[in-house]
Amino acid sequence: MDETLRIYWELYNEIFSNELMIHKSHNLLRNFEEEFIEGPILELGCGQSSFLVEFSKTGKEIFAIDNEEFQLNLLKKRIESYAGKDAGKLHLLNITIPKKEIPQEIFSLVIASDFLHFFSINECKNIISQIISRTQKKSLIYVRVHSQSHSYSDSPDPEIHEYFKHFFTESDLTDLFDQKYFERMIFSNTVQNIKDKFTREMEIKWTEKVLDEYQIFDPHERQEHFEENNKELNVGYLECIYRRK
Repeated sequence: MDETLRIYWELYNEIFSNELMIHKSHNLLRNFEEEFIEGPILELGCGQSSFLVEFSKTGKEIFAIDNEEFQLNLLKKRIESYAGKDAGKLHLLNITIPKKEIPQEIFSLVIASDFLHFFSINECKNIISQIISRTQKKSLIYVRVHSQSHSYSDSPDPEIHEYFKHFFTESDLTDLFDQKYFERMIFSNTVQNIKDKFTREMEIKWTEKVLDEYQIFDPHERQEHFEENNKELNVGYLECIYRRK
């Protein structure tokens, strides 16, 4: 994780209490809690997951995977303060997928939120094949990915495409989540092109902290950074919930 992202997530942890984070989160899985079967929950690339914090009160065993130990430590503190004694056993796994495989458990719920777009389609196929072997009938899988409607999809900047490996279409997801194994319960195609006030104010604070960290104090140069970071983007994403057959 580069320093600018570390500053962002430290600020996020300061500003978003557990309650505020859950309140602000767009959690489609809430509509399907009655569908949860017995078994542990897994999240891939979890960060300070609002999903895992919210569902920690179910008492389910949780497997949280992230390649940044910094994020896992913050998640642990969040779950301990939010769920307390109601929390089930928590496994914090500082590993990089797909270099390391998903744990050999049978999961009731697998969450891959803002995760698969960091991988090529072939890498995604490998990850999905692991999910198939680690879930059972009626297990749920939640997926959220950047779509081709995202502003970055057409960017000429090669660094962006090195970071975000794929921008998805509905047919991409249909191909990845074969109907032989998965039943699609819900699909959403969303484009958000206006940042809400809370997000704008958070990003201003983030920019200030980054500029201070890199000792950029010239007023004109700072203003240029604020204007660049305040540009509106189309944040296009696809969301699906699948149920294992």
